[in-house]
Amino acid sequence: ILDLATIDAGAMKLELGPVDAAKAIEAAAEGVQDRLATDRIRLTVDVDLSVGTFVGDERRVVQVLYNLLANAVGFSPPDSRVVVSARRTDHSVVFAVTDSGPGIPPEVKDKVFEWFESHSQGSRHRGAGLGLSLVRSFVELHGGKVRMESVVGKGTTVTCDFPTDHVAQRNAAE
Repeated sequence: ILDLATIDAGAMKLELGPVDAAKAIEAAAEGVQDRLATDRIRLTVDVDLSVGTFVGDERRVVQVLYNLLANAVGFSPPDSRVVVSARRTDHSVVFAVTDSGPGIPPEVKDKVFEWFESHSQGSRHRGAGLGLSLVRSFVELHGGKVRMESVVGKGTTVTCDFPTDHVAQRNAAE
């Protein structure tokens, strides 16, 4: 809540530095290992070798990835798989997290990034409804974009683009 209030007030400052995409995924994945084991969910990590590093706030990037992984694990049924990937495009580093959960109905999809929106959709997932709000806020503070694709009954993919254009990043951070 404090992070969201700080962002909302325009007082959040990013601490920009080099972010190793593979290490950021590894750090975020550490936080969900117990839940993966408990529900027998396999985590597949697919990091393109060309991703390397980019300029960002490492702590916030890890927080974004952790929130996405926690949601994916919470919504996935036991004995399923969650995939996290990273690749580099001409202008960004793109992270994606895919689950095989219940998916998000179209009437709910536009609301999931709002504060305190929590839609369990019959899953085991429980939360205050702040995780995706933080994801969107932190990615946008980096000058990036968040996209969501979901099919009811099939799962959800959330994609985060972090720009590699340093001018755009600094302008967004300021």
